[in-house]
Amino acid sequence: MEIPLKKVPLEARRLAARHLESVRHAGLVDNAAALRLGDAVPVYRPDLDEVAYWEIRIAGRAGGGRALRTRGYPANAPCGTSGGADGGREGAVGFVVVSNGRHDFPVAHWSLDRLPPSLQISEGADGTCAGKDKAAAVPKRLYRLDTLSYVGEDENGELCGQSGQIPALISGLPHNLARYAGRIASSVSGPVKPERSDEAAEKARFAVERSKDKPPELKRSDEGGWKALKANYAEAFGPFLDQLQARAERTWEIEDRIREFGEGIFAGETCRVALLGEACVELQGEGAAFVHATIEDEPPCLVLAADRVSLRHEMDLDVSITYADGEEERLRYFVVSRDVPSNTKAEQGSCCEEEG
Repeated sequence: MEIPLKKVPLEARRLAARHLESVRHAGLVDNAAALRLGDAVPVYRPDLDEVAYWEIRIAGRAGGGRALRTRGYPANAPCGTSGGADGGREGAVGFVVVSNGRHDFPVAHWSLDRLPPSLQISEGADGTCAGKDKAAAVPKRLYRLDTLSYVGEDENGELCGQSGQIPALISGLPHNLARYAGRIASSVSGPVKPERSDEAAEKARFAVERSKDKPPELKRSDEGGWKALKANYAEAFGPFLDQLQARAERTWEIEDRIREFGEGIFAGETCRVALLGEACVELQGEGAAFVHATIEDEPPCLVLAADRVSLRHEMDLDVSITYADGEEERLRYFVVSRDVPSNTKAEQGSCCEEEG
């Protein structure tokens, strides 16, 4: 299932690289410099025809994540997963799952303490997985069904491994709940005949009257196995998938704004930009005059240090990156002082004043 990282769309690689860089310098991981993006695995979802996600492995020395314990938790008790007895195994030590579209959040799942889902579903070092009552088979496709639920499918379309609990099909839930708007269903319970005393009412018989509009009858179905779940996934979980997409859209709108207007760098502060390989970098725009750029090799990273100046408005900065294989990437930033009002525009005359 694995493919080289270079075959993953550039936008998805940028999402993963930016996320890893933010984690690397947030104090959440030891041996941070050793972490790097590795091979990728396409991840599907039953309701989508195209690749839904990209699982990108994080490689380095295992044991890099920090285990946090509550007070009273035995110091010698196991906490999470380890990469071996000495915690020094080389290879995949984590993963980041990024969306290949706006159906989910840009970064849908990540961890530095667990193996990638594509490896979690495998049973045995040879990469095979086994379903119920069947011989070992090699997973050909990886599916994501829920937040922590992944399954492997063999070349015959059969389930051959899983990580996490597979959600059960729910029948009777309409995909479009809007058609039930304004329709109120009610149930009224009352005695069949009036009683003369409270003592007699204890043994009274009651009848229930229901209104004409009834809510949908929900039933759980586990019949048909994996193929039935895949065929009915879109209808059974449609309302939940729609809600997920609606919630994720707010985050995608922020991504749109970053691409359109750029990411801000405060004067006197530093911004780190992960590089996706050997690269030549060129700074353009009026903000380039106030930024000193350096490149770090391990891991590949562009460091943008903004001068400690006072600016009257934000200064646009375009970062053009050309990689060794000819691939190009353009990232937008702007340099701004903390005392600059928002939504300012460039004006005629001097644009900055050096601080004394």
